[in-house]
Amino acid sequence: MHVNKKFLTPPLTFKSSPRLMYCQRLLRIGVEIVDVFEEYSLFPLREAVKLYGPAIRYNPKIYGRVFRMSNERRGVTAVQYVTSPLMRNGLLRLITDVQPDVIVSIHPLLNHVTIKALQDANLHIPFLTVVTDLVSIHYSWFAPGADAYIVPTERAKELYLARGLDSERVHVLGMPIDPKFTRPTESKQELQRKFGLEPGLPVVLLVGGGDGAGGLQDAVRAISRAHLPVQLLIITGRNRRLYAYLQRIKISFHVPVKVFGFVQNMPEMMRASDVIITKAGPGTINEALACNLPIILSGYVPGQEEGNVEFVLKNDVGIMAHDTIELVDGLRRLVKPGSATMRRQVANAKRVSRPQASFDIANCILGFLPPVAQSALRQTRPARNRRRSMSMTLRSSEARIRAIRRRLPRMTRVSFLKSPVVRRLSRMHSPGFPSRFIRLRDSDQKHLL
Repeated sequence: MHVNKKFLTPPLTFKSSPRLMYCQRLLRIGVEIVDVFEEYSLFPLREAVKLYGPAIRYNPKIYGRVFRMSNERRGVTAVQYVTSPLMRNGLLRLITDVQPDVIVSIHPLLNHVTIKALQDANLHIPFLTVVTDLVSIHYSWFAPGADAYIVPTERAKELYLARGLDSERVHVLGMPIDPKFTRPTESKQELQRKFGLEPGLPVVLLVGGGDGAGGLQDAVRAISRAHLPVQLLIITGRNRRLYAYLQRIKISFHVPVKVFGFVQNMPEMMRASDVIITKAGPGTINEALACNLPIILSGYVPGQEEGNVEFVLKNDVGIMAHDTIELVDGLRRLVKPGSATMRRQVANAKRVSRPQASFDIANCILGFLPPVAQSALRQTRPARNRRRSMSMTLRSSEARIRAIRRRLPRMTRVSFLKSPVVRRLSRMHSPGFPSRFIRLRDSDQKHLL
């Protein structure tokens, strides 16, 4: 992902309301959205973070073990010791170029290294962490020294307080989801007509995430074999192969089926539905709650998403189906005419959901912005002196890293570049592993040698 710069226009005139006041202030703000790993880190970290998707899809058990092993102070310290030298210079260069008034992190690996870089450079820029996991909060999320920690649940706050951190800096504001989930849509009947669904027949939405994973194909087959009185609205995401396969065989299903690929109108899809079947991703769970949908979880990522299952069960907004038998039985209870389970879980979803969370989080972030007059001081002589000091710190850090690199045994460096693993990766050219993921660039070799 590239750096996305949005410099917005001067504010319009609005009538007074909390959301309009928020929009009016936002229109004065320049926003930098940065993928630090892609744009400002070095090999091999830049490529290693891309293993997350394949790991949770093809070998989630190993990912779960890594999550648990690193989920304590020593594990985080070891990870930071390895990764910080690969990000620190890039972060300093980014901060020097942008000179932000507030820094917000939404990735746990960035918290410790950014706070340390700010401290080393003697910079006093507000740093906020927005935690995007519901319950299974990894130890690295809560790096001491942040100005605020925004968490989605009370359980996340309890884990924060157990670390002995400042209770005044934690804010339970919910999980940020797309603001379009707060906008009104057409009625359920009109949306079902829009998508070509049969009136009066319960609609089951099956979602496999952006990549179409999560046992979606097995769930569809099980529901079809059970001849349940439902119709299926299937979203395969970016999984084009699954989309083409389901389109080809849907005529053989024993229930009506509509298949879609990657969609941009998820609020309409959810509000046209009566139940959702999905893996335990925090984003989809909170989007479903915002649309008052009972949830059937068909899978989860070990370690990271186990707490999401606990959240759904504890709040009685859905069930966890460990196999297709449990999935079909749970769905049968929900779609039964006059189902008490359906009524109860819909009511609980209304109680638990926080569709306005993105606006609450944005307002919290805006509260750390300096007054306009102080922000303008970035162009004064002290600001230019600070930028010069940061550049000197950056050059000093680069010199130290080059010195460390020179002290490494030559044989060690060459043997790493020529290792069988690197050779195998460099020969792979399958569609699932794009060339930018596997190719060892000349610039990467220069960084390492």
